[in-house]
Amino acid sequence: MPTIELDKKLTRYLLGDLSERERIEIEDRYLSNGGVFNELVVAEDELIDDWVRGKLSRKDRELFEQNFLTSTARRERVKSSRALMEFADKHAATPRVSWWRRVRSAFKLESPAMGLALATGFMVLIVGMPLVVIQMSKLRSDLKGLQSEQLAQNQREKELDKLLDQQKQQNDELNQSINRERAERGQLEQEVARLREQQAPPPTFALGFGEIERSKGGPPEAMRLTVPRGAEAIKLRLDLLLKDQYENYLVVVENAEEHDIWRGLLQATKAGRGKAVVVRLPSRLFVTGQYKLTLSGTNDKREYEVISDFNLDITRK
Repeated sequence: MPTIELDKKLTRYLLGDLSERERIEIEDRYLSNGGVFNELVVAEDELIDDWVRGKLSRKDRELFEQNFLTSTARRERVKSSRALMEFADKHAATPRVSWWRRVRSAFKLESPAMGLALATGFMVLIVGMPLVVIQMSKLRSDLKGLQSEQLAQNQREKELDKLLDQQKQQNDELNQSINRERAERGQLEQEVARLREQQAPPPTFALGFGEIERSKGGPPEAMRLTVPRGAEAIKLRLDLLLKDQYENYLVVVENAEEHDIWRGLLQATKAGRGKAVVVRLPSRLFVTGQYKLTLSGTNDKREYEVISDFNLDITRK
């Protein structure tokens, strides 16, 4: 087959414009003949060249886009060809010649064996290029998947932190509500105990100021209190300094395990020339052992400021 006729048939083959019989004939020839394969490679390069430069007819351009640009590898080749041609056109000082043709002439060999080797190399390139493109696409997809998983993980962690903060806030609000109810109940118990004092006065203990002696390395020694047998309650008087002027006072009693056993919200009463907080506690709360009583005052922000700590060593008879 003359070279010109072969070149035309190869171009029509690449455009998908041959009959089934002609297509099989071309494929049989370039697979068995290294020279025909070289011509096919050149025809493909020049077809890309003509498409990039806009030299194809409207019909051939449509065939090129429909039948040739069907794989990612070919689209990448067209993209690379356009970039290379733009660079060559910009810097060329001689009449333009297809750079594909110049590449072919640079590697043209007269030896059939070398031609076959070159043809084999081009075949490996054509077969391997789609595999490389597919692998790169898979890697990009895997990377995108990992990034999506990382973003999802970060979002889950943020949502979990938000839920934990909400739970903590709810727990704090619940604890505050419970403490308020216990303090109010303690206040009611004080009223009931005050009324019962008229019938059976309880043993009374004056604890004084009870300030924490920080300069001496800690609180004062425990105050020894003895609860008489049969006493239903004990009465504690907590003297206040002149600077201790609060609207309400919170009294909290803890056992040796630092568990609250009683708390109440009270007000100061007159005691001699000053004021004191009087606490009436049911004796059933105590067994022989160590206890701690904390006196706090309510500030303008409804927060409690510790005024005094008392360590108590109680003995039951």
